[in-house]
Amino acid sequence: MLDLLRGFSKGWTAKILIGLLIASFAIWGISGSILFGNANTVAQVGDTTITAQQYRAVYDNQLNVFSQQVGRRLTRQQADAFGLRNNVLALVTAGAVLDENAKSMGLGISQEELAKSIANDPGLRDFSGQVDPEAIKRTLRNRGISQDEFETERRRSAIRRQLEAGIIGNLDAPKAYLDAISTYQNEARVFDYVAVGAEVLEKTPEPTDEQVAEFFEETKTNYTAPEYRKLTILKLQAADLSKPQEITDDEIRAAYDARKNGLQTPEQRRVEQLVLKDKAEADNVKEKLAAGTSFDDIVTELGKTIKDIDLGLLTKPELPDTKVADAAFSAELNKPTDIVEGLFGSVIVRVSEIVEQKVTPFNELKEQIRNELALERAADEVFTTFDAVEDERAAGSNLTASAKAANLKTQTITKIDSQGRDENGNAVADIPALAQLLNAAFESQPGDDTREIPIGSDGFLWYEVEDIIPSRQKEFDEVKSDVKTAWITQETATQVLAVAEGIAERVRKGEDMNAVLADALPADSVGGQIKYETSKPLKRQDQEPKIGAGPIAEGFQTPKGEIAVAPANGGNFVIMRVADVQAPEGDNIPEDLLAQFNASSTEDVLNQVVQDMQSKLDVSINQAGIEAAFNPYAGGGGHGGY
Repeated sequence: MLDLLRGFSKGWTAKILIGLLIASFAIWGISGSILFGNANTVAQVGDTTITAQQYRAVYDNQLNVFSQQVGRRLTRQQADAFGLRNNVLALVTAGAVLDENAKSMGLGISQEELAKSIANDPGLRDFSGQVDPEAIKRTLRNRGISQDEFETERRRSAIRRQLEAGIIGNLDAPKAYLDAISTYQNEARVFDYVAVGAEVLEKTPEPTDEQVAEFFEETKTNYTAPEYRKLTILKLQAADLSKPQEITDDEIRAAYDARKNGLQTPEQRRVEQLVLKDKAEADNVKEKLAAGTSFDDIVTELGKTIKDIDLGLLTKPELPDTKVADAAFSAELNKPTDIVEGLFGSVIVRVSEIVEQKVTPFNELKEQIRNELALERAADEVFTTFDAVEDERAAGSNLTASAKAANLKTQTITKIDSQGRDENGNAVADIPALAQLLNAAFESQPGDDTREIPIGSDGFLWYEVEDIIPSRQKEFDEVKSDVKTAWITQETATQVLAVAEGIAERVRKGEDMNAVLADALPADSVGGQIKYETSKPLKRQDQEPKIGAGPIAEGFQTPKGEIAVAPANGGNFVIMRVADVQAPEGDNIPEDLLAQFNASSTEDVLNQVVQDMQSKLDVSINQAGIEAAFNPYAGGGGHGGY
């Protein structure tokens, strides 16, 4: 479980969500005494009681939201490891704080307004837009609450919105704040820069054996073999049960005949359509064609080219004008048709190319159809085979024996680490649902009763942990070559940095930058003097491959006219001087970001007001009530575990 959570928490989505959970708890806070009373009470805020059922309803909703944002269903244990219980406690406590203050202010809502609020909920309407009593019943049933409790929730929510609206109104982010953001985002800088790398050294550093051994001792934690698992796996998909040899030629022929219409490549014709402007022009063209004038000459006389009137290679349905389509697909090759009264007026059509209709022959598709029919038949057997495997496992058979009883074969993975690599560092290939398998396998021990892992909607993967190969420190002789390479890389970077810093220091003392470069650096690949380049104006977020993101960030920390040295990709270092700083003119924040900043400001103010309200109230927390929310036998009215 801990490995899964550690792996999950490396993603940006998880980090953002964890940050939100921590921030929420920090903002709202939970203070006051700890109760040991009614197990159905989670918290008491003034005279407002938060029940275990109310707490669990909010918890389930937040768990669903959290799971959707992560992209997979989380268990309670996984979500709680990120602090979901505390986050929900903070949310319901803050809501109770608002309720208490709303009562003290005498805020309320009439039955008529409450009815309107419920009626305006799209989730409670039918397809015609009317309030759907059945939808309300489903909501009550799914939530496990009565109609009175539902109305109480809605009334409380509406009153809270009144209070929140009174606190925040139409609050926007302060102008000074937006100006600072705009300046930060839109300030541009121009850099004089040059990148230096290993080419500036006379020779590549070469370590002695003693230096390599010493470097290994300093960095030996970098050379640790990960923990591995030896796994037996069993995959079950339709392809594993497919038996093409059992499909008869008669079945294939029947399937081919049934699909024949879909196997046809329809006839195509290259259609040239000459549109005539009026009846007089049409009659004139008709007479000229009858007198022997060629179609090409007539096109030229009308100031057009064949390319102008070529509609391309088309099937009959691709011609929108049915009269033109009928004429084109009944015309002889290279012979103009008579005048056709089409959608665009009088036209003459000529067909200059015909691609005959083609039906893919049976023999070309025979084996493809055989395999498709076999897969279709096998798909019907997947769940029967699944039951057979599970029956054997339930009877105590191991995975290999269970597979044999179901006429399947297991696969052994001798060594695989938590990232899916073998002992040579290569990715283990052709394992479906690999991420789910690794998460589950690295939470399991040899002999554990493991569960199958779904593969899509109609496949399964079983696994058994046969052995655990612990993580270990690699011996020096195993990694000597890698250690030597790492030493060379580090020493090269150290020496290149010394050259770069030496150049920067001379420029800081007033020497001309190009003169210093000519003196300190060797000639370039064609024998020319290396000179600095001047960048275009760059903002913080801009990409400039020749400089790199790191040096650009460093450049925005450096005063105008000063020089800095920053590491770049590939072991290079960029020597850069801030040649110019261009401040933005006026606000220039995109609308979507402006909306985010305004929302953030509104939330900050609301949080501070609620926190102040809470500090003036007695808040008591009952941990037993929280546990009862997840235990239907503890008197808390929870929904039960899962």
